Amino acid sequence: MAQTVRNLCVTLALELCATLLFVYPSISFATQDKTLFFVFGDSLYDNGMSLYTGDKEAGARYWPYGESYFKKPAGRYSNGLNIPDFIGIFCLYNTIICRMCIVFAFNLAYSQFAGLPYMPPPYLLPGNKNYTNGINFASTSACVLVENCPKAINLKMQLDYFVEMVQNLTKQVGKSEANRLLSRAVYLFDIGKNDYVTLLQMNREKRPLSSSEKSLYVKQILGNLTIHIKTIYKKGGRKFAFQNIGPIGCMPSMKYMLGFNGTCAEEPLELARMHNAAFAAKANTLQSKLPGFNYTIYDFYTALHHRVLYGNVYGFEETETACCGSGVFNGDYTCQNRSMTFSVCYKVKDYLWYDAWHPTHKACRQLAKEFWSGGYNNVAPYNLRTLFAMG
Repeated sequence: MAQTVRNLCVTLALELCATLLFVYPSISFATQDKTLFFVFGDSLYDNGMSLYTGDKEAGARYWPYGESYFKKPAGRYSNGLNIPDFIGIFCLYNTIICRMCIVFAFNLAYSQFAGLPYMPPPYLLPGNKNYTNGINFASTSACVLVENCPKAINLKMQLDYFVEMVQNLTKQVGKSEANRLLSRAVYLFDIGKNDYVTLLQMNREKRPLSSSEKSLYVKQILGNLTIHIKTIYKKGGRKFAFQNIGPIGCMPSMKYMLGFNGTCAEEPLELARMHNAAFAAKANTLQSKLPGFNYTIYDFYTALHHRVLYGNVYGFEETETACCGSGVFNGDYTCQNRSMTFSVCYKVKDYLWYDAWHPTHKACRQLAKEFWSGGYNNVAPYNLRTLFAMG
């Protein structure tokens, strides 16, 4: 009973904070101690951007998404919150409401996060926006290479929006303050997975790919990604947080696509490992060449892979089949498709995967906690809490 009351209080407090900030997105607060949070990536980080593209079928807009937390779809490919939601963005120390939220959140359950499990609004959200509350540019199906996802809000388009946002931020607060905010901000990335999925889709009849083909493709991805990182750096960005590529060979969607019946398909795993090793080296090079550049990398690959292999250790009974979908492993991505039949699990808390591509609310909370306050074996060279605190 006590635990139930505790959970209810946490939910009410955090929903109050999030609701107030969503309902009043233009509300202005003192910015002296703010660390803004800008998010780039694909559907793992999308918190509604895809709902405003003009495509009536795009985004997580139908049941059962959001069912466990919001009780309705909320733009996230989850039964509740996603990783950036759990990380939160900043504490607004100068408002009574925020202090109340912090007391609830820290004392009841969320002391390991940034104080507010609140996500910056999607850039395309209609209406006036206060850019000093941060912005989320992430969108479903996004890729690094434009040709891999020509109809999506790819990373290049997200960066175009970012440059536009910088202009608007400057108009709101002035050039000097905008520069200060941008230099203190944290820039969070989750991108690249869809590029490797596309590579494997296009070469299903040619697999396995040669080592040279894989190496050239990784180099192409990193070359383009580096350009976009430097664009942010040139606009004043100095603190970057990267979530590396997860174990894509374990995704229900990948196994279904490849006709693989085991736990994890090796070739997709190898591609992810190659990318992650090369990117870690690239980030280190950027730090040595760009004055003031700081970064951290969350080992999402290992964290999620361990949960697939050793689910019981983390409280998951089912780590191979998705809660929502159809086909083998529920890997046929039919979740929320109103023209097709799909199943939805009864005890979602037992599942690692919510749909064929995305982790559950419970899994995202665990992963976000590691990203925020984990040790060197989880996130390096700093955890997010340390990166946020850096000047």
